[in-house]
Amino acid sequence: MTETSDPSPSGPDAGPVRLSLPASPRYLAAARVVATSLGAESGLSVDDLEDLRLGVNELVSLLVESGDPGDRVELEFDALGSSITVRGTRSGAAQDAIEVDELTARIVEAVADHHVIDGSSFSLTKASSLRDQ
Repeated sequence: MTETSDPSPSGPDAGPVRLSLPASPRYLAAARVVATSLGAESGLSVDDLEDLRLGVNELVSLLVESGDPGDRVELEFDALGSSITVRGTRSGAAQDAIEVDELTARIVEAVADHHVIDGSSFSLTKASSLRDQ
């Protein structure tokens, strides 16, 4: 029996993972699963993964809640070394700015290493807390 190598790309050269979802709360779980799966592959701790999952849930929820029927949420996940960056945009007819309530802002500030909310998009970065140990 001969071993075959996995032909799928991995590591930093693999490029981003893209996910396109209907702007509906029923698809939030898909965004969380992809984020935590890629975060685990990047070496994030269990606590880091929970932070990532919570941050992605909050920000994708903002895109969903501010959208119209027929809109889509486009997500891009970039795993670089021991961190992951998630970028999200809402596409559709109306492009109203995302309104961030105080609780959501505090949650995202607490769980993300870096984040930006701009118009109808966001970016969130979570790095491994284990990198300095």
